[in-house]
Amino acid sequence: MFAFTHLISAWLLGKGYEFIWKKKISHLAWFFLLFGSLFSDADFLIDWTFGTEIHRTFTHSLLFLAVAPLLLYFTLTLLKWEQKKSCSYALAVGIASHLLLDMIMSRGVPLFWPSLINISFTQIGYFDPQTPSFLHASANALQKVLKVAIFDMALGTTWIFYFWYKKRIQF
Repeated sequence: MFAFTHLISAWLLGKGYEFIWKKKISHLAWFFLLFGSLFSDADFLIDWTFGTEIHRTFTHSLLFLAVAPLLLYFTLTLLKWEQKKSCSYALAVGIASHLLLDMIMSRGVPLFWPSLINISFTQIGYFDPQTPSFLHASANALQKVLKVAIFDMALGTTWIFYFWYKKRIQF
């Protein structure tokens, strides 16, 4: 999945939480929820910049889901921030939503990294680290990815216009 789909899904989770439990999520917790929904793909920037093939490794694992919120919690504790617990939970929920979407919409994720077993909702399979990413794919594969990316951009644009219509943002 692409960025807007991850953001919209995390936003819907946050809104669902607010609706069901009748509690407001703070602006800072919203930031970490939405940031968490994208954070797992930060390794893709390393791939793109340095030509590595580390995308969907550590940052798509249960280990990362545990370590990242704990590091945030300890960092916010050192900074003496009051919202450390809610922000850490929000980051964890954002990361978890990312992993779940990738498990639903793709070939899976290495939940038990460094194991090379990828788990999705439709299959469990071995991932060969020598398999090139879509950056090295055929023209047909790139066209397929481009179509999904365009759909994702359309979702994001719709989301932005929704906020504009509801007068939550201005241009």
